[in-house]
Amino acid sequence: MHSMPNVAEDTVSIANPVQPTFGPPRVITRKPRVDAVLAEAVDIARAALQEFADDAEIGEHLGTVADDERVVTHRFTAYVAGYRGWYFFVTLARAPRSKVITVSETGMLPGEDALLAPKWVPWRDRASEEERIRLDAIAAGEDPAKALEAAGYGPEVIEEEEPVVSAEKPSTKDGSGKKQARRDAKRRRARQQAHRKKRQKKSAGSATKTKSSGR
Repeated sequence: MHSMPNVAEDTVSIANPVQPTFGPPRVITRKPRVDAVLAEAVDIARAALQEFADDAEIGEHLGTVADDERVVTHRFTAYVAGYRGWYFFVTLARAPRSKVITVSETGMLPGEDALLAPKWVPWRDRASEEERIRLDAIAAGEDPAKALEAAGYGPEVIEEEEPVVSAEKPSTKDGSGKKQARRDAKRRRARQQAHRKKRQKKSAGSATKTKSSGR
């Protein structure tokens, strides 16, 4: 005699199925070994670099690093203008029980003493106070000249020094007229330089006041 199935228990098991539980992800603690086949493939790695770099730019072989099982990265010194301290790298890989080597990635990376670009500074920190006031006025639809004048950056009139009239006639033999012209030009350049320094000093003082008020 066959026993009847327990419908109530089967219904509960279907409505509430048992969910599998998983532990934490497996972490590989041991360091991968350097694959001997990939480590000996220095010529293959160098040939991969020759596709985009000249022979003179590819220097000596610096060594290999095991990235994973059957994945090795070769490093070469880079003699590229403007990239002092950088090196070429070529990552090679192969399938298990296979002797076929595949080039996965090539490129350049900076070393410890590499020449890198300076830290980027936002334009807002690089521009002068006068330039910021002018562009802010343009963005707000205002007259930049009036905004600069209200901030104390109005046009300044440079007083021109009257030329010194010499009672003596310039001599064409010794070139005294040319010497006088050079002296006058030198004085004009000195006045212009003093005027620029005055404006720069004024701009730096306004920027300091703005930062102090912002704090």
